[in-house]
Amino acid sequence: MWKRILESGKAIALLPSLSLFVGAVFLSFYGIYILLESLYKAFTDEIARDSTILATKFISVMDIHLLSVVLYIFAVGLYELFVGKLQVPEWLKIENIDQLKSKLASVIVLILAITFTKKFVEWKNPVDTLLFGLAVSAVIAVLIFYYKIKSEH
Repeated sequence: MWKRILESGKAIALLPSLSLFVGAVFLSFYGIYILLESLYKAFTDEIARDSTILATKFISVMDIHLLSVVLYIFAVGLYELFVGKLQVPEWLKIENIDQLKSKLASVIVLILAITFTKKFVEWKNPVDTLLFGLAVSAVIAVLIFYYKIKSEH
């Protein structure tokens, strides 16, 4: 009986997969909302036309949409790993946990780069920006090092 329960446990992965998908859809709509709000303000408020403000808003939109895609990739990945195969493009097919972690790492690098760019554009305190950049660089270096070592094994 216990074996049968554990073997049917793949349904447990449905809930996280579904919740990640719902989060991805929500973030997509939220990104569109922020974009439309920014465009409206740019046309109606002279202060909102400042290039720094616009750049920060549009970088935020990219960040939100990228996070939405990450959630979608993970929703698909969990489903494919634990429930069943999906008709998705070849680059999105996940066959093991390492592939899923690798996709996450590469997207984390991209999100960190976008976040740093946003902080750089805002440029309020040079020392804070430098320290933030160093922290981002350290995380990226660790991820690259980890996957370089992992690929050699």
